Amino acid sequence: MVITLFRHQRQRKHLHNLSHLRASPEKRATQIILLLVVSFVVMYWVDIIISSTAVLLRMYDPVILSVQKFVMNVYPTITPLVQISSDNRITNMLKHIQSLCHHILKKR
Repeated sequence: MVITLFRHQRQRKHLHNLSHLRASPEKRATQIILLLVVSFVVMYWVDIIISSTAVLLRMYDPVILSVQKFVMNVYPTITPLVQISSDNRITNMLKHIQSLCHHILKKR
């Protein structure tokens, strides 16, 4: 996916003016994909380390198991937040709703 986005961006470079201050959609998508992959790999390895340590040392402490559950749930929690924050339409809609709520609460 990253390679496809990189090729597409390279092909587009000569078609469009590169004076834009914002990153191209391909570049943003590539950054998001890499962020999600890296966070998945990190959480996966942390989980493996905790599991291996618990099995090898025969430590089935409730605290260690709670930490492992927390680590296992970090990625599924972060993924939708990263995807939502990367979409400008959703971000703008949430900002608009926030300003409406703030305006309504200020009237009271």
